[in-house]
Amino acid sequence: MVPTFTTELGRYRGDSELRLHGSCCNTTDADHLVAAVKQLLAEGVSTLWMDCQHVQVMDRLGQEAILQIERLAARARVVVYWRDFSEPVVQQLSATGLYLLLRHSPITHRGSYFD
Repeated sequence: MVPTFTTELGRYRGDSELRLHGSCCNTTDADHLVAAVKQLLAEGVSTLWMDCQHVQVMDRLGQEAILQIERLAARARVVVYWRDFSEPVVQQLSATGLYLLLRHSPITHRGSYFD
């Protein structure tokens, strides 16, 4: 079975970026996302950038994963920036109020900084 949701890691000077691809719509996808972030937090990243431009759907389980990521990062004193949500995903996150709780990247495109 082809995964519906994948993550790809990029790094630059102590910052890490997770590029998210696909739809986060089941427990496997949500667990994969949280596990990727836990690994980065354990490595001691200072800032985490979440590139969401290729996310197609973020349903209730995906949104619960986002909340868990925010809590884990707060405990680790790591700032998480979310960037480039598509309009449909913004609508999904806005319907639950989650969109307003997230830090949105002050930089619209950081792709050239990460390998």
